[in-house]
Amino acid sequence: MGRKSGEITVFFAICLMSIVALLLGLFESARAAGARLYFTQAASSAIESLFSQYHRALWKDYRLLGLEHYSDLQLEEELSEFMEPYFEVKDFYPLRVSDTPTVSEKYVLTDSEGEIYEKQVLEYMKYGLLEELWDLATATDMLSDTSEALRLKEIKNMYEDHSKEAAKLEKAIEKLNEKLKEQKDHYEEAMEALRDLAGRRLIKELGRLKKSLEDVEPLVKDYEKKADALSKKLSESQARYEEGKGDLSEGVRISMEADISEYSAYVDKDGERRMEISAMADRARENTDFVQRVIEVAEEVQDYIDSWEPSDEDDELDEEALWRPVERLLGGYDLLYLNINFGVADKEKEGLLERIGDFVKGDILELVLPEDAVIPEGKLDLSEAPSKTCFSGHNGSRLGILDRVTVTEYAMKEFNYYGRDKYGQQTEKKGSGHFELEYIYGGKETDRENLAEAASTLLAIREGLNLIYLFTDSSMRNQAKALAAVITGVLGFPPLISVMTFFILGIWALGQAFCDLKTLFAGGKVPILHTRESWKLDLDGLLDMGRSRNVASDPGVTKGLSYRDWMRILIFKDMGTRSDYRCMDMIQMNLKKEQGDFLLKRCAVSVEAKVKGEAGHVMFSSRLGRKYAISAETYYSY
Repeated sequence: MGRKSGEITVFFAICLMSIVALLLGLFESARAAGARLYFTQAASSAIESLFSQYHRALWKDYRLLGLEHYSDLQLEEELSEFMEPYFEVKDFYPLRVSDTPTVSEKYVLTDSEGEIYEKQVLEYMKYGLLEELWDLATATDMLSDTSEALRLKEIKNMYEDHSKEAAKLEKAIEKLNEKLKEQKDHYEEAMEALRDLAGRRLIKELGRLKKSLEDVEPLVKDYEKKADALSKKLSESQARYEEGKGDLSEGVRISMEADISEYSAYVDKDGERRMEISAMADRARENTDFVQRVIEVAEEVQDYIDSWEPSDEDDELDEEALWRPVERLLGGYDLLYLNINFGVADKEKEGLLERIGDFVKGDILELVLPEDAVIPEGKLDLSEAPSKTCFSGHNGSRLGILDRVTVTEYAMKEFNYYGRDKYGQQTEKKGSGHFELEYIYGGKETDRENLAEAASTLLAIREGLNLIYLFTDSSMRNQAKALAAVITGVLGFPPLISVMTFFILGIWALGQAFCDLKTLFAGGKVPILHTRESWKLDLDGLLDMGRSRNVASDPGVTKGLSYRDWMRILIFKDMGTRSDYRCMDMIQMNLKKEQGDFLLKRCAVSVEAKVKGEAGHVMFSSRLGRKYAISAETYYSY
């Protein structure tokens, strides 16, 4: 057999090997890319599996999602465990995790100043909005009405204090007038003693007269001090009113300015009285000197009479002639009196009205709660509460009006409140059984304190809204003015009648507010603004309230807003970061009853993790231990 050349065969073999190597290289490259994709998919699937372990009770009770964990290490280890099944198939994708995954970023329910909590609430509530949810116009009007009521109440309080200061000013004048009456009485007693030629009694009465005159100047200074203080405070209040009057509607502002002008009129008119009263100090000093001279003359006469001895039995002492110069001198005394109108005629009625104003300084709940009301005892379990451990203290709201309404409605749906099990539409026991909405508003440690805080604010809002009504009802204003005329006296100081009228209107609004609050706590309803038909408290009843501390209620009223509705207004008005964290306080407190170590700050809502691994080659020999690093970043958020 002859020899044949093998170059072609060798060349063909080399070409075939090159082509196979190229194809296998391309295949390995594609497989490596697939391995990286598989590794990333494994990480993504693992973190989804991890987040499927959301806290079941948190979702069931409050429709919030959170992955409970105790440390980042726990999350990392569990993530690694969820990835392991994906690496059991090693023939095509020989992969393994080379190191424990690392959590690079994590957010929990209590992070971001309540934004995460609000986002979950809004996501849930958009699928289950209640029929009673306010629309934008209603929510805006309600916020405006309550803000105006509170602003009006603030202004009313300022000027109500001025009414009390004006009454004190009138009392200062009364004290001065009483001293002048005392002066007159001592003067008349002195004249009578002089007519009786009773020298010792005369001198004694003159001494008392002098003492009365000496007391005049301190009383004048006390009056001037009170007048100056009232004028200064009135100017400050006027400036504060000008700064905030933009918060009032036009009709209320016009009525308010009309009443405020009466205070200015009172101060202006009092200037005329002040000139006469201030002059009384100088006149009293002059009279004091005058009386001192009379005393000296009278003492000389009396000494002469006491030391007189007749020269014979027929000598008689003409005492009448001796006292005649004293009589002429004392007859020239300038009797002091006030030629002005002043004072409060019916102090009893004024005192009863002031007493009602002082009710707010005491225990409001004692006045407005039904006798059978039960308030849970003890302190709320706020250990490690989010508002104590996670809240920065900066309160504000990033939400628009409708979102605020939605978050408010979530709170109304999920949390307990006073009377829910008795008067509410949802009468089942909810959550802890504590007054949770009241805590969200008040933030105190006991149910009594939180209920009192809510009651105090509701009272202020109702007082302001009631005052708005009184300003618009001329008949009610006329009744108040008639009572003011009785209290100050028909012939009283006219500007004082106007000031007293405003004071009565304020107390009347407060008294009806107490009745409104008692009606709400008894399960009744109260309209936003009263009408003649819904207004129950007349002025006689107002005075009786001051006398007996008895607040009437009408739980049978079915028109208006219930206590729950008014609590919705408070929560909506105060909705912000602080109330978000207080809501989380209540959620955590209730879940801790079943799980003692539960904390919302351990409930993750999003995690970003980095996973490092190793991959082996399939188309190349692995006997040399050739591995290459592979990594992936994965993220999940509820």
